[in-house]
Amino acid sequence: MNNVRFLKDQRGMTQDEFAEYCDVPRVSIARYETGAEISRKNAKKIAAACNVSVDFVLGIPGAEQYPIQSREDVASFMADLTPAEQAQVRQYAVFLKSTRKSD
Repeated sequence: MNNVRFLKDQRGMTQDEFAEYCDVPRVSIARYETGAEISRKNAKKIAAACNVSVDFVLGIPGAEQYPIQSREDVASFMADLTPAEQAQVRQYAVFLKSTRKSD
């Protein structure tokens, strides 16, 4: 099953609002929510609008909801974490940096 309904509901949007947000026809959003196959073109539009991977939109098992591809993605990802989780991520980043071999 795809994640279109999840992404729409997560944003608190109606089908009309989500369709406009993603630049996808509303009738397509309605069909995707009931399990219809998503075109690659529309999956890319939804993924870009929602800042997730195409695989996540398509519901591929193991796909990450938050693909991290840039510093902005990291900041967005961190903002969704609790303060305790943020501290754990920072500690792990410091550890990784300390284990890096010098060039």
